[in-house]
Amino acid sequence: MLSQCQPVPPTNPTIPHNTDPFIDYSRSLHNYTLRLWTESRRLAEEKARVKTDKKEADEQREHRASHLHKP
Repeated sequence: MLSQCQPVPPTNPTIPHNTDPFIDYSRSLHNYTLRLWTESRRLAEEKARVKTDKKEADEQREHRASHLHKP
């Protein structure tokens, strides 16, 4: 279910790469969970947008239908 974490190089090239495996693992885990969270937020926002768009389309359809049936 979870993919393998790949070590991520330091984001600032002026800071020397720390060779401590625990720090490397912590950075990798942080970056991995940040990517998961970001993707989760993106999907949630997309789902909310689709829901809102559908609701607006349904309301417009009902509004048009109510004007067509007026005498």
